[in-house]
Amino acid sequence: MNFVILGKQGCGKGTQAGLLAKKFDLEHIDMGKSLREMASLETPLAREIYHIQNVKHTLVPRKVLKEILNVKISSLPFKKGIVFDGAPRTVDQVEYMEEILLSHGRKIDRVFYIDIPEEESIKRTSQRWNCRKCDAVLIMGRNIKKEDDKCVKCGGEIFRRPDDTPNGVKKRLEVFKKETMPVLDHFKEKGILIKIDGMMPIKKVFEEILKNIPVA
Repeated sequence: MNFVILGKQGCGKGTQAGLLAKKFDLEHIDMGKSLREMASLETPLAREIYHIQNVKHTLVPRKVLKEILNVKISSLPFKKGIVFDGAPRTVDQVEYMEEILLSHGRKIDRVFYIDIPEEESIKRTSQRWNCRKCDAVLIMGRNIKKEDDKCVKCGGEIFRRPDDTPNGVKKRLEVFKKETMPVLDHFKEKGILIKIDGMMPIKKVFEEILKNIPVA
């Protein structure tokens, strides 16, 4: 089984992908996390990725994503299913993702679109902070109360990513409408797109996802 989870920033893609990976023993491929890890390196490419993600708030070059995706899929046993978190985000990404999967005898079985309003996306994402040590996601006002608090899980330093500010989220939502909505249309035409109401509680969203997974 190979699944894709897409949606606006803050919709809960990572949470649901993690739940799916745990339940079905899938490989959780988070392209955003992979890119952030690469952007933290001291290389010209890393600096380019950082600038694109955190200053321009646009999508990284196709060649970079294609290389990361190919390496990750090639390293997996054939029987190991995959849940893709936040990718593909553009039509050309769909093309090479389907091409790479096919070359490894795989295909995308379901695409889950977790839908939330733009206002909710901005609200959720702008409240999101991260731990530098354990990479935990923390919510301001729930897990933490102020900017100089420590991570409640490991005591590490917390920070907010530049692209998680309200202005950063608004720019990313513009990119989503322009670049990712056509991706959803592509999968809808193929009959494998499932739209899920992301305003429901996490448990309910997961239940709706499970209802739409094909029985082997």
